[in-house]
Amino acid sequence: MGSCCASVSSWASQQGFDYLLDGDALFDRIPVTLRARFAAQVVVLSDLARLYWMREVLESGYDRAIWCDADVLIFEQFTPADSGDRFGRECWIQQDGGKLRRYRKIHNAWMQFSAGSPTLAFYLDRARLLLERTESPVVPQFIGPKLLTAWHNIAAFSVEERVGMLSPLVMAELLDGGDRALQMLRAGHAEPLCALNLSASYENREVDGVMHDGHDYQQLVEQLSSGAMLGRLRGAY
Repeated sequence: MGSCCASVSSWASQQGFDYLLDGDALFDRIPVTLRARFAAQVVVLSDLARLYWMREVLESGYDRAIWCDADVLIFEQFTPADSGDRFGRECWIQQDGGKLRRYRKIHNAWMQFSAGSPTLAFYLDRARLLLERTESPVVPQFIGPKLLTAWHNIAAFSVEERVGMLSPLVMAELLDGGDRALQMLRAGHAEPLCALNLSASYENREVDGVMHDGHDYQQLVEQLSSGAMLGRLRGAY
């Protein structure tokens, strides 16, 4: 996590952006009743809290705000769009009945909103209302990628294709060899990858027959940061 946050801080500095890092105080922005109701579901609370945080930042005078999860690693410099709203691209590769399947969605591990964004205002209002009308527990991605992708299939948000998401199967191929899942990941992105959400919540959890520990994640971070994995990850564009 520290390496990921450092990569975002370095990227922000090179882009000329201010960088802000928040801890548990992030959740203080959420209404008390919702904090109590979903106290056991920190991921859900985080999905809501980041929207309050971004609204707060934009209302303080910034023209644009970009959110990065703590497990987003930026391994190649890139310049984001200078205006408009964007979400990251999720191409999740997993086993499905003995075959590999790709689920192409959008994610909120990376979000960009401009000042006065109607998308942010709508998203915050609807996400809060959904939680107010729902009892815990809910699926972890309830107001995150699941909700966003459902809207995206209708409204077609702008997508930051250079910021993706890594499933355990793709991570296994990067570390140990293989290219089937990697090919599916590359084919799902319209631009070369420059950053990835590493899906750190899967650490020490077996998924699709693979399980990654802290050493695996550290090895991945080091090799991505050094550029050693870049050719295999990005292929030819």
